[in-house]
Amino acid sequence: MPDLNPILMLCIRDVSHNTIEEECMRYIKVLLLVLIFFVSMLFLFQNQEVLVKDMALKLNLFFLPPMKPISLPTYFILLAGFLLGALFAMALLLWDKIALSARLMKAQWKVRNLEKEVAKYEARTAAVATPAEAKTKLPFKKAEKAKEDITAPDPDKD
Repeated sequence: MPDLNPILMLCIRDVSHNTIEEECMRYIKVLLLVLIFFVSMLFLFQNQEVLVKDMALKLNLFFLPPMKPISLPTYFILLAGFLLGALFAMALLLWDKIALSARLMKAQWKVRNLEKEVAKYEARTAAVATPAEAKTKLPFKKAEKAKEDITAPDPDKD
């Protein structure tokens, strides 16, 4: 085996279900997450005196009595905004995953029903074609030719 880069060798593992590109992508994702964490910690430590200052937040709705201002440190507001954004992104990704799994289950249900229908028609044609009639030509196509004529519907056109 030729001499490979040590980082590339970390990416290459004997995993049957993942390709080399998928394995390398995992390491790249982890490296980017570590880099983002490092830069954010650097930002927090270099701007400590600014981030520790209190910020007064108030909410005045016209149909409710005015609320008292809340004094919170700036870093808390930044972290709370980050946390809310992360939760919102996770909720959107979860919603997308649920929608895709529902489409998959619907498609699998359709496939099962169509397979049952094909089995029912094959059983009917087998009952009709007795050995005496097997020599005569039936108007049905052979199963191999019939399968070639069927095209699968596009699931993205729903």
